[in-house]
Amino acid sequence: MAVAVQEASTSVDVVTEAVLDVYRAQLDDATEMALAELTERAGSVGAVRAIVAAESRTVEIVLDDDASPDTLTDVAWFLHERSWQVNVLVHLSRLGDTHTDLRGTPVTLQGWWLDDDAVRFAGFERP
Repeated sequence: MAVAVQEASTSVDVVTEAVLDVYRAQLDDATEMALAELTERAGSVGAVRAIVAAESRTVEIVLDDDASPDTLTDVAWFLHERSWQVNVLVHLSRLGDTHTDLRGTPVTLQGWWLDDDAVRFAGFERP
């Protein structure tokens, strides 16, 4: 007898899928991967999920509630030096602290929240 197992979706799963949908709508081929696959400088953030859009040279990093944004500093500079644009997505409730943690880094920030089971995105901000 086979048993179907359904894993619970996390907020990172939901946001990642919403971001991928945006790229699909723009016909930009984007791929989900761990930061460790993109850079050898990932260090402690190697398992952090990112969406990589090669055509627009954009890396969208989705942070969960437990991730510390300041651990992205080295990765942000590494990617910036290679002409990648980096956008960090955090829950809207964490946006203020993320501004502080990433101040002076070459990234944009974008808050997100759930509205009737749909992901909504705030505008891009510079820390």
